[in-house]
Amino acid sequence: MAKVNEIAKVMILRVIYILFYLMKIPYWILLRMIINRWGNQGLHLLTVGEFSGGVFKTRSVYREEMILKTMLLFVNIRDKSCLDLACNDGFWSFRLARFGLKNATGIDLNLSNIIRANILKNVYDFPILQFKQQDLFEFLYKNNVERSYDIILLLGIIYHLPEKTDWSKFFSAISRINNECLLIDSRWFEDDEYWHDKTSGQALIKTKDGLIRKWRPVRKEIFDYLYRSGYEQIIEINPSAFLQDTNRACGNGNPYTLENVSDYITNNRTLIIAYKKKSKVPDIKGSLSVKYI
Repeated sequence: MAKVNEIAKVMILRVIYILFYLMKIPYWILLRMIINRWGNQGLHLLTVGEFSGGVFKTRSVYREEMILKTMLLFVNIRDKSCLDLACNDGFWSFRLARFGLKNATGIDLNLSNIIRANILKNVYDFPILQFKQQDLFEFLYKNNVERSYDIILLLGIIYHLPEKTDWSKFFSAISRINNECLLIDSRWFEDDEYWHDKTSGQALIKTKDGLIRKWRPVRKEIFDYLYRSGYEQIIEINPSAFLQDTNRACGNGNPYTLENVSDYITNNRTLIIAYKKKSKVPDIKGSLSVKYI
């Protein structure tokens, strides 16, 4: 009887192995196709087994290294709700979800970005994430009338928005649905040369109604809008202090290229955190460039 049981166990294991092998072949073929397709798209550095994609996304790697550390130091992530505006393929939503978000909603107008985000949501098994294709302004002004979010992300987007936007209305709409804090990662264009060089080929948006000029955000203007919208405390941080290898991250030292993060190192780009209520912020002025506005 014992021998029969042993034979049965061996046969079951062999069946499982064969089934696994049969499933593995199409799985790896499909995975390789996806990674090859995404190799030069999206923000994620996607690595699975022996295949990898996005290997040239060094900027995303550096930004994750420094901005994520900054967020975790200044914002309580655990059990909070998050709204990721202009989420691209969900890069930051996935990163913060690993640190205990209760849920996150990502909004982006580009359907390809949302499809990628939802595929990765299933691959990584993050049911707390939700990604929707939607216009940023329609979502803020019309579609999201009841729900609020503890944390709202505006990362790498405001300098891509139309210059003639009603910014008082825009930031008031965000503040209305924001319970705790708003994080803004942006380039700042007080420097005319930086504005000209950085936007020489990107300053205009092509729309069905013609060409529209992008906004040129400057720090003081943003601070004024935020305070008028109901935020009580604002800090500005240069997250490049968290970079372990600034020489490598700076690339060729040109702050106008996309391949490195030298625009942070030169302070042309920073992170702003606006709190709805005054918060006890870590006192680390000696080791990190933090401005209390």
